[in-house]
Amino acid sequence: MGPSARTSMRPLATLRAMLRFVLVVMLGASFVTFVGAVLARFEGDQLFVRERGRIEAELRAEQSRLAMRMSALEDERRVDLKAIEDRLKNFGAGAPAADGLKGVQSAKTPFVIADRVGAIVELVCIDNVDKDVYYTGSGAVVTREGLIVTNKHLIMSDDGTPIKYCGVGFTSALQDPPVIDFIATSVAAHSGTDLAILRITDRIHDQPLPREFVFLDLLGSARAASGLGLGDPIFIAGYPGIGAETFTFTEGVVSGKVGPDLIKTSALIDTGTSGGAAFDDNGRYVGVPTAAARGDIGGSLGYLISAEVVEDFVKAYTDRK
Repeated sequence: MGPSARTSMRPLATLRAMLRFVLVVMLGASFVTFVGAVLARFEGDQLFVRERGRIEAELRAEQSRLAMRMSALEDERRVDLKAIEDRLKNFGAGAPAADGLKGVQSAKTPFVIADRVGAIVELVCIDNVDKDVYYTGSGAVVTREGLIVTNKHLIMSDDGTPIKYCGVGFTSALQDPPVIDFIATSVAAHSGTDLAILRITDRIHDQPLPREFVFLDLLGSARAASGLGLGDPIFIAGYPGIGAETFTFTEGVVSGKVGPDLIKTSALIDTGTSGGAAFDDNGRYVGVPTAAARGDIGGSLGYLISAEVVEDFVKAYTDRK
């Protein structure tokens, strides 16, 4: 009985040995898997660290390039402004606009002109390519911060790009040409009409900018323009080339309309007047003089961009700021 018992225990020992072997193999596999996971995690962390370092290096390089570009743009702006200042100083002695227009009025005009003259400016826009070439026209200050509405064609350079800077002149005496004492930067152009916005940013003769400018209030201007009818009086202000470069005020009537944007008028619009301002008989701003059409027999019609368009354009620009 003893020998047979010893013989019967061999399969059990073998089974235990096999179980131990299986357990060792499983533990070994688990260990290998664990080590592999740790190594993979380590390699992933290393890869993440390297990638983050690369991205941070690229960001630093991009910031450096941006800083250099901004510095170059500022240098270009200073050079441009210096050239333009030198060019514009030839247009006047530098005396700022005065209050010498108070009381200016006309018995034929149902509103006080002087309250609006101070907001009508002459513009001298220097070509981007040739600083000796310039274009003159008119504009209207429409915010106390110095935003100017004018015609887009006035700020287009000979190469088709928007002109960067224009000299701005205010009238201090009706008999004298305006003094070009400020510089404005073009900031917006209307996509559908001949309108642009400039912003007064600098002064030529080393004086600070005023805390606020005389301006034409656009509040209610769209309603005034839409209410114009045939034969209603129209008054136009600006600096036409045929007007000896002094402030000029002309009168006409509403002659019709063209679509939703243009108002026809018999009031005189000539080179230099475009970009100025038009008023109704209550002195309300109703549009921008933009073009004149002459007939074969000498008659002419002027066109105004309605204040409905102007008001929306200015509001869209100021809302983005």
